Amino acid sequence: MTRRFLPQPFATTLLFAACLMTFTVICHAQITTATGTGSNWTSHGGTLDGIRFSALTDITTANAASLQLERTLQTGVNGSHMGAPLVVGSTLYVVTPFPNKLIAYDLNSGATKWTFTPSVNHYAVGVNCCDTVNRGPAYATTGNGTGLIVYTTLDDAVIAIRDDATVGTQMWRTTLADVRTGVTTNGSVLIVPNQSSAGNSIVVVGSSSGEMAVRGWLQALDLATGKLLWKAYTTGPDSDVLIGSIYNPFYAKDRGTDLGKTSWNQGVGDMWQQGGSSVWNDVTYDAANDLLFYGTSQPGTWNADQRLGENKWSASIYARKASTGQAQWIYQATPHDMFDFDAVSESIPLNLTTPITTPDQVAHSQVLVQFNKNGFVYTFDRLSGQILSAIKYGPIPESVNWADAINLTTGYPMPGWDAASDQQAGYPVGKGKNKETHQGAITSNICPSALGLKGWEPSAFSPTQNLFYVPTFNFCMNYEALQAEYIAGAPYMGNNISISGGPGTNPASLGPGHWFMSELVAWDFVNGQRLWAKPEMAAIYAGILATAGDVVFYGTLAGDFVAIDGTAAGGGTELFRTKLTDPAPNASGYACSSVGSPIAFTGTDGKQRIAVFSGVSWLAGSFTASGKPCPGATSSTTATNGGGRVHIFKLP
Repeated sequence: MTRRFLPQPFATTLLFAACLMTFTVICHAQITTATGTGSNWTSHGGTLDGIRFSALTDITTANAASLQLERTLQTGVNGSHMGAPLVVGSTLYVVTPFPNKLIAYDLNSGATKWTFTPSVNHYAVGVNCCDTVNRGPAYATTGNGTGLIVYTTLDDAVIAIRDDATVGTQMWRTTLADVRTGVTTNGSVLIVPNQSSAGNSIVVVGSSSGEMAVRGWLQALDLATGKLLWKAYTTGPDSDVLIGSIYNPFYAKDRGTDLGKTSWNQGVGDMWQQGGSSVWNDVTYDAANDLLFYGTSQPGTWNADQRLGENKWSASIYARKASTGQAQWIYQATPHDMFDFDAVSESIPLNLTTPITTPDQVAHSQVLVQFNKNGFVYTFDRLSGQILSAIKYGPIPESVNWADAINLTTGYPMPGWDAASDQQAGYPVGKGKNKETHQGAITSNICPSALGLKGWEPSAFSPTQNLFYVPTFNFCMNYEALQAEYIAGAPYMGNNISISGGPGTNPASLGPGHWFMSELVAWDFVNGQRLWAKPEMAAIYAGILATAGDVVFYGTLAGDFVAIDGTAAGGGTELFRTKLTDPAPNASGYACSSVGSPIAFTGTDGKQRIAVFSGVSWLAGSFTASGKPCPGATSSTTATNGGGRVHIFKLP
């Protein structure tokens, strides 16, 4: 199987002696005080820490096989329905792909209560990369008790809507950028407390379109008014990046003045202005320390020969004060990214009941975990950015071959930028980056591919099992860097990539000769290792939900919705699988795949429900069995098949 991408718009026990090695720690500690959602689902990750865990217990490993489709809700809009719906009380809210309608459904009847249709500039469709999706709204109340649903439109606006029973009333609209510069906004919204005063909560939004010769940013708005509170760029001088007096990264490589500018072509020219590094995926929040965590995308252009230096702060993980916007630390995971290894995967804050103790006898109980696109799962001290462990999480070591390890002393990949540390660790002098890419040359069999070992698709964490459930891909790639020309507001990529099957073994459960496209990996955080994996022949291009009933839910690009046993002993045993279709008597022949993230909530009868989107467009559709979007789903916003769906499941 080969896909070609061309330039186009678009954490644990005490450490043993073995853990003293400078490049990989493979030991971890006991967890955690994480909780989860209850009756409602009010943000993309369920809770502000983004663990995608429901504390509801009606649905269990003993009864999940009896799940039934209660109803489907049609949105009337074609395209990839990404992210998750929200549930507040008896209302379910959906934001569609472009043109970004907000639809409120009555959970008592399934009827549409109202639809809010914003004015969205169609120009945004032509300058947006990777489908015209929306990764989800958020709900919160203002200081005076007004409940607002807040979301982004593709053309760089943030909108706050009040539910007035029969109509959605716009309370404010704030435009964050000019779409004609190439900036778009299709990421999720996060609403966090404002700890700087007794004022309203803070709406946090990031930019998309790192491929469009722009530079990324994160902005914060006042929930009640939409007024801008702060804006932090991801490239440029420290004044733009909001690096100031509290900035104190652990690694020397991430310290210095104006690195977001001087690490681009030795500070000559202004390539950092076109540096990409957007914030297009999920942001999480640590209320105890008032810290936002997020990652940035690949640098622009994708041709690394055109941008000498480490190119900060692309492919980086940020810890930033929510109340002020000031950066506390930044860690660049893939310096001088040559592979499209975004760092945009969700970063999950966890509190450990038994700390991780490092060789310097420092105990670390507040950690941050990220399964990076580059194939390493990082566990950080979330206050300092120190890496406590960095482990390959693929099925076999060869699943990650661009680097052998992460040096915990320097923070650099090995082999890589830090030649002295590489040599000290026993790597040959001059070996360099073993899969580096260059203009005019094809570098073969880079693993993982540009899709990542894991991409944007959100994992889930179960505090009852101390397991992460991680959707992964099994692909490698050939990469050719091409000359890219800068034209304001136009694609700025410069690459030719072919993607093919990775080196993962053929699981016996799939039969001889069957290669798997995806795995749902159960990652044992306590011991820092894969516990088990559930292979899928179709991609898991969507998020995961874990529940207190020890059932884990996900969808695939084969149109399946799946429930498995998420316990350590259960090994991912399949409990339930169904196609995402319309139920009788309203059967329309509709059948589609999912790129949405399941949620759990309590219905009006007090019983647990599970809901998930279906609906895919051109990008996700290319990985389906047909290689096409869902039947009837075209670039048109007028759906002939009822558009995307929300599928709601319950027990009998």
